[in-house]
Amino acid sequence: MPHFLKAQTMTPQDFHAFTNSILANGLTGYQPSPAEALAAKVDRLGQLAAEVEALNIEAARLRTELEAAGLQDIHGTHYRAHFAQCKGATRIDWKTIAAKFKPSRQLIAAHTTTGGESTRMTIKAHPTH
Repeated sequence: MPHFLKAQTMTPQDFHAFTNSILANGLTGYQPSPAEALAAKVDRLGQLAAEVEALNIEAARLRTELEAAGLQDIHGTHYRAHFAQCKGATRIDWKTIAAKFKPSRQLIAAHTTTGGESTRMTIKAHPTH
């Protein structure tokens, strides 16, 4: 039997350190470069975004099918779906109303605010050939 399979000769502390080393560095001890680590994170984030999109599509399809059943309550083993009709939201188009009063540019500028700067990130898959 190879020596590395004789776990009974290792103390629990030795085994713990050994497994942590493998989990942290792999069997070869290879450490990716910072650029490789970032690239792996981008790929993982893109993969997660694709999974979330697929889950959202499935959830929308299931909701449509459940709603089409026409029932108010549908019970599963772990969850219950309840459907209720709700009034539509009321929205006032204040911009159009304000434009009817023909405010001056100075008045508009005096009451215009700009939000804080933010960063937008987009994730797109590379085209496949």
